[in-house]
Amino acid sequence: MAKSSTKKPMRPPFPVEDIALDLIDLDIRNSRFPRDAQSQTDAFELMLNTAGDDCLEMLRDLTRSGRMNSSDTPIVVARDGRYVMMEGNRRLTCLRLWADPTLLRQDESLEKQYLSRVERLVDDSAYAPPAVLRVAVAPDEADADVWIERKHTGGAGGAGTVEWGAAMKDRRRARNDPAKASRAMAFVELVSGEYAEEPDVLAALETVRSARYTFIQRFVDRSVVRDMIGLDFSNGKMAFRHGAELSLPIIRQVLTDFAQPKAESGKTWARELDTVDDFRDYLNKYSHLLPGMGDTRAREPHGAGKEAQGSAGATGARSGGAQGEPTNSGYSGDGGGQSHGSSKAEANDPRPPRPTPGREHILRGLVLDKFTPRIQEMVRQTSLLSVQRQNETVSVMLRVILDLTAYQFLMSHGQQNVPKDLDKRIKSAIKIIDPQASDALGTAEATPPLRKAFHNTTADSIRLAQYAVHDIHSGRTPAEVLTLADRYTPVLVEMNAHMGSTPIQ
Repeated sequence: MAKSSTKKPMRPPFPVEDIALDLIDLDIRNSRFPRDAQSQTDAFELMLNTAGDDCLEMLRDLTRSGRMNSSDTPIVVARDGRYVMMEGNRRLTCLRLWADPTLLRQDESLEKQYLSRVERLVDDSAYAPPAVLRVAVAPDEADADVWIERKHTGGAGGAGTVEWGAAMKDRRRARNDPAKASRAMAFVELVSGEYAEEPDVLAALETVRSARYTFIQRFVDRSVVRDMIGLDFSNGKMAFRHGAELSLPIIRQVLTDFAQPKAESGKTWARELDTVDDFRDYLNKYSHLLPGMGDTRAREPHGAGKEAQGSAGATGARSGGAQGEPTNSGYSGDGGGQSHGSSKAEANDPRPPRPTPGREHILRGLVLDKFTPRIQEMVRQTSLLSVQRQNETVSVMLRVILDLTAYQFLMSHGQQNVPKDLDKRIKSAIKIIDPQASDALGTAEATPPLRKAFHNTTADSIRLAQYAVHDIHSGRTPAEVLTLADRYTPVLVEMNAHMGSTPIQ
């Protein structure tokens, strides 16, 4: 056994210092972010877009207690006369909001979602925001990393240390060697960077990234998926082979689908899409959205064109069209071709065009991830019902969904006396989202959907939904159900985006 005198003394902990908050920067490579931030403003907005509700919960705790967590000291490293927050970026964001809630006005969607809630927490606090922060100063990033990676094992509903999910761990592993980035991480960075101006795509991406990241890994790891969509991966980076604009329709559709807890069949996505054929058949459903599918000759093996033309009937049957009819068949395999039927036959066909089938479903692709799992499942099951064949059932479910969502939304904003009447309940919810909703309507083109819904929500108009449950003699037509669904789907979307932070008992 070696003598104690020959061993090195235990290394001291990082020195603790009080540093002015305005000298501390957010880490632009934070593992929570779907991509590296481009600036401090971008980092601030990314933090709120990815962990906004957790930040609000922490801010609530800070403003009420007036004290930082003494058992959890933030870690910084010195850089160019300033400090970078290596551990504690959520706290730094909260302290910035506490000191200046108007920072939220830099982004319109963040302002609408959080400003009033932050101002209320600040106004109700008995404490002033701190100007300095006690931090541990690590000698370098590598030393800080050791403790940061060991730390994230809790949650406490957002008030404590938040456990990293698979996406955050993936980014962490690639932090010091970007070439080690997985295809899933590269895909997330590509989509979040290319479609920064597409809020619906980013919202769906964040839902999938946080809830089903391992499934994204399986999806983009399939060569058939990368070939059909047109994704090129090299040295930890991914790119769109056909460009971002042409790729947007299929990316939007895929992310909207995967943001739902389950597939239309009722299976989880992991069970729905398992084999190569499963992934190919899924994308073939959206062949009209796939980029680069217009001219398939470039994708066919040499000499495959005649074979593809000769097998149009078989391909059509496999893709869901009747043999002999023009079909919009999809991609048939890695490097395989696409069959379209005869364009001349279509042009010379004397028969009148087929009538457009009536709309079958409501609430398709609707993501309500801020509502309870029960409500999310009710929305998913309702979206599978046919309005044309099951209009009474759909009408009842729509009424129930409006009732429950409006109730949860109002309770989340601290409204204790929730109106019993559905029309008053919906209008109260709209007024929270848009306080000017009761203003006079403008032109049809200029009036936002929320205001249209507000003015169309009356005791008489809401009876279409009300009677669906309470009147055994009142029948609803499919057109009436579709009208109601179209009117209130924007309200459901906005309630989800503006959910309050009051816990629901």
